[in-house]
Amino acid sequence: MSDIADLILTNARVITLEPEQPMAEAVAIAGDSIVGVGSHREVAAFKGPRSETLDCRGLTLLPGFVDSHCHLLAMAAALTGVDCSPVQAGYQACANSADSAKSIEGLIQAVRRRAQETPQGSWIRGFGYDESALKEGRHPTRWDLDRAAPEHPVRLDHRSGHAAVLNSRGLALAGIHADTADPPEGVIDRDPLSGDITGLLLEMNDFLRQRLGNTMKEGELREAVRRLNQVLLGHGITSVHDAGPNNGLERWQTLRELTSSNSLDSRVFMMVGGAKLPEFQEAGLDWGSGDDRLRLGHVKLMLTLTTGGLHPPLEDLTAGVAQARRAGFPVAIHAVEQEAVLAATSAIGSNSPATGSAGPRPPPVTKPPPGGMSLAPRDRIEHCSECPPQLLLEIKRCGAAVVTQPGFLYWNGDRYLQQVEPDLRQHLYPIGAWLETGVPVAFSSDGPVIDPSPWPGIFSAVTRLTSGGHMLPPRKSSPVTPGISAVEALRAYSWGGAWVEGNEARKGSIRPGKLADLVLVDADPTGVDPQAWLGIRAVLTLVGGRVTWEGDF
Repeated sequence: MSDIADLILTNARVITLEPEQPMAEAVAIAGDSIVGVGSHREVAAFKGPRSETLDCRGLTLLPGFVDSHCHLLAMAAALTGVDCSPVQAGYQACANSADSAKSIEGLIQAVRRRAQETPQGSWIRGFGYDESALKEGRHPTRWDLDRAAPEHPVRLDHRSGHAAVLNSRGLALAGIHADTADPPEGVIDRDPLSGDITGLLLEMNDFLRQRLGNTMKEGELREAVRRLNQVLLGHGITSVHDAGPNNGLERWQTLRELTSSNSLDSRVFMMVGGAKLPEFQEAGLDWGSGDDRLRLGHVKLMLTLTTGGLHPPLEDLTAGVAQARRAGFPVAIHAVEQEAVLAATSAIGSNSPATGSAGPRPPPVTKPPPGGMSLAPRDRIEHCSECPPQLLLEIKRCGAAVVTQPGFLYWNGDRYLQQVEPDLRQHLYPIGAWLETGVPVAFSSDGPVIDPSPWPGIFSAVTRLTSGGHMLPPRKSSPVTPGISAVEALRAYSWGGAWVEGNEARKGSIRPGKLADLVLVDADPTGVDPQAWLGIRAVLTLVGGRVTWEGDF
């Protein structure tokens, strides 16, 4: 790597997230990596005759954000589908905001408008509806959607991503009829009096994907990803972990084409669906395969309680972890409720750990991936929404990290205060307790479930405040920071994501040798009131030293 900079960012307030050098004034970049960090005088030593200089005008430079759990193509599809989200969620505001989510009738009108501009027989997709936000307080039904678009198949996805409603045409195309049995992992909702299927399907995304395939045309997908790319970069998100539980070789090839063609600038760490693992083994792709643009990640295993009991049973989950281990992959287990979290810790702990411990520097893999990088495999528990104290030590003991979504406290917190038992509220997303116990933590959005902007999550991780201004009971007793500190939150949204990826040597903070993935923002989050964080905006985003997005700068 040359010590002569191609680009020098100067006159910046640099928050490095490196304990040895937490602040700096300038950064030098050569190629795709950082070569110098320090004062203006120190970094000037890297300037050559062809070096460009960018004056940051006193603004704050941060490591690029890492969204450690999202669903890329679902996020893209949501930007072009019918906006059914609650008005306050705001994810699609930049695309097709519609005041459609206040009632069932509002949803019907929104779908009807889309049907008028969609060829008959083509799918109409809607995203983000929430029955608790509708005036009727119920899910829409197939009969509601039949009224809206009788000549089109229609599918509305719940904001949680774990339910969907299809109209009669959509159900027929999916092969779901009155005598169709519930799949093992899901539920086909039926009217309690007549027994008729209502169109509501719970935990059946994989079932629908197998029956329906991709309902978006290639041109539509590319346009949707192009728009998503701008959304991610506009939030300063330079890396994402695609957490699809059904990701297979076809998804890998799609993402490869999107990243290599620069349709998607953010780096992608793609998880492998547990049932799809043999596809990658047959193709000769191991954990860590790929490059800095697209890399193969953990085996994703789903653990749910939708059917009333653990699915899969603990014995099968443990076998799934063992299978991933034999193939050389760490695991990422979806576990929301405390019963599921406990089962996840048991399944991980019952197998020989891939990481050894949850300490700061687990051993690297024995065969470094292409590019000479040394990745370290770490097991993960995704979400971990409910975590009473007795689970903390179990998580620590099994050696897993927690990848969670503090933005849920902001967007859903008022609902939690109404619906969650009082004794459990203080144990929802106990980020401070995880960190105090020594459990590694990374932040994410679970997009498109909520807006991918990191700032609401950072705000609520520190303050435990909801969007309505109410406080969830804290785990830490501090009048200033009932949650965690601003630096801890920023670190969980960058270095934490790189750590659970096993790639903190190259991402997640600002220091020489790391990739120049950076975001310039219009306010210093360590120097303003937390309420101001909700208004912080990116003005410049760089991926690999290249300016990929520019706002009002």
